[in-house]
Amino acid sequence: MRDPANGGSSGRRDQQAAFEIIDGLADARLTPAEFLAAVTKALSEVRSGTWVVTLMGKDPSSSLVLSGDSTNPSMAGYVDGMVAEVDRPQRAPTMSLSQQVIETGRRVFWPALPWLEFVSMLTPFEQTYLKDNPPPITPELQSVLVVPMHSRGAIVGSLALFEPNASYPITPKDADWIQEAADRVGMVTENAQLYEDAIMRLDRLSSMQRVSRAISASLDLPFTLKVILEQVIHQLQVDAADVLLIDESDGMLATAASTGFMLTAIPNFRLPLDEGLTGRVLAGRHIETVSSPSEFSQAQRRSFFAREGFKTYGSVPLAAHGKLAGVMEVFHRSILDPDNEWLSFLEAMACVAAIAVNIATLNERLNAAGPSHPSDKIMARVPELSRLEWEVLKLVVQGQTNREISAHIHLSQNTVKFHIRQMLQKTDSTNRTDLTRRAMQHGWLQ
Repeated sequence: MRDPANGGSSGRRDQQAAFEIIDGLADARLTPAEFLAAVTKALSEVRSGTWVVTLMGKDPSSSLVLSGDSTNPSMAGYVDGMVAEVDRPQRAPTMSLSQQVIETGRRVFWPALPWLEFVSMLTPFEQTYLKDNPPPITPELQSVLVVPMHSRGAIVGSLALFEPNASYPITPKDADWIQEAADRVGMVTENAQLYEDAIMRLDRLSSMQRVSRAISASLDLPFTLKVILEQVIHQLQVDAADVLLIDESDGMLATAASTGFMLTAIPNFRLPLDEGLTGRVLAGRHIETVSSPSEFSQAQRRSFFAREGFKTYGSVPLAAHGKLAGVMEVFHRSILDPDNEWLSFLEAMACVAAIAVNIATLNERLNAAGPSHPSDKIMARVPELSRLEWEVLKLVVQGQTNREISAHIHLSQNTVKFHIRQMLQKTDSTNRTDLTRRAMQHGWLQ
């Protein structure tokens, strides 16, 4: 508890404790959301009240919003509930006092503000929410401080402290050290974001390499498309995805591969090329994302969307050598706000899928012209492989490297290389790509 007669030394202790907490969390390699959640809770243990941090997203109109209050956790929960109501958990438009501080770069500070006057400064949505959902504590007076959060000279968000019926209201000295704390939080958060972005880019690059290996190693188009879609779901954090290809016999779009849907067997849609959402993408040859329920209601598959509970739809055309082959679609059961990197990765994966389709089409034509390998008919019989070799072959066909296979079967890489050499000899294959081609073509793994 603070001693009003010793406010100066208490403020210095709060400042020192806050800085130690921030610096300690900075070394923990947390994500931006994890760091901000931890820091708001920790700051509330140093200086009582409800702490709210707002971090602008790559789209400045949308922000990450987190709160903490160790004395009255219900107040932090109330703020989180309001944020979820306006948009989705931890994400909301930049608005109200935070928007004012971010736009002007000047702190908002009222040591003792009447509650009704405080409410009058909020947005209509916030006022309605407070009316319909009374907060756990409705104070007569409230200390309010909202300061801009800086990093490398730019404003990246805001840090706020709300203290209801404060026995010892926020002082100008408190406001000064909280401003310093906010700037430290801003710097640490931006560093965490840069680190997270770097890891994400490396992970996405690895995904591209994995998919490329799958294309080069397998002639089974459904299998390759499945690998691509699994990487799309993992990297873009969406719930489901599919690929629709144009059937040249009737010019309709048909499902070629899908993953992530709740229905055990999704309907085998055959859609005209001018079908609402998908048709717009094919006609314009561009990425499109939709989060408006009215758009879904116009789609031919609206009942399917409703059963799955999708709220966001995105799609991109598949085109190789200037020729349209189909469309890749992604679906999510909550609202998404994709940034340019998200869209770029979706487009890149669509390009890869289009290449896979093109390769599969060329291979079909070659097969129709006759066998290209003199020993294909001879090797159609299933080879005599050991149980371990069958397991290794399955992983080779999936496009895994020797290192990945080694980790999967818990044997050294040298042992993996030995078994692959054995399989090459037993199947008369020239290399692992040829081995994969034979396994897929003759159905050895079926």
